[in-house]
Amino acid sequence: MSDGLPPKPDSQTGKPRPPRAPLEPGWKSPEVKHRRGVTKVPQPPEGEGPILEWFFPTRGRALTFGLIMVAIMAVFFTWRDFGFGWVTEWWLWLFIVPWPFLFLLTGRNLRMSVGADWLAYDKSFIKTYELTKVNVTVGGAAHYLDIEDSHGHQLYAQINNLQLNRELWDLVYLGLLYSVHEGGASSNEMARNYLGLNIPLHLRKWESRDA
Repeated sequence: MSDGLPPKPDSQTGKPRPPRAPLEPGWKSPEVKHRRGVTKVPQPPEGEGPILEWFFPTRGRALTFGLIMVAIMAVFFTWRDFGFGWVTEWWLWLFIVPWPFLFLLTGRNLRMSVGADWLAYDKSFIKTYELTKVNVTVGGAAHYLDIEDSHGHQLYAQINNLQLNRELWDLVYLGLLYSVHEGGASSNEMARNYLGLNIPLHLRKWESRDA
């Protein structure tokens, strides 16, 4: 350990893997990671270590969200009409039928990958142990990670998206800790409180990866 921090993973092997990172309230277990997804996520620039973890939404996940929207719209029309009279209005079906197809087309745009010391999210790439800024902001009902590294790379990502693969988030979070506690990265109050960056290292209780 370095001043109370777990050791950095090797840039090529990713060993040793970091302990568990804290999760957002209400976190749910991620979907099963499919091996073929690794070819569909952002690839690291030349000279960087290999991809260790990634997330690429499955068709099932996108379809589920589409069906949820269908149910929401059906409930709304039923409530509005005090019954099922709306089902005979053909044009109202235009607000219901497309949802599963829209989510299948657009709901799989979320793609991310991580190495031992880097994170690629959509079209953004950043070095997670060379951060100069670690902020958290709120957008709607979600919290966002707003970070920048010493090379000028910036990344803005929804935190619960990063936690869709817990092992990916573990790797990212350790980089945040190193950047703040060893690299002197600036951080706002929300980041320190929401991500637990302000917890003294000697008081931290590291959660086992088997937990």
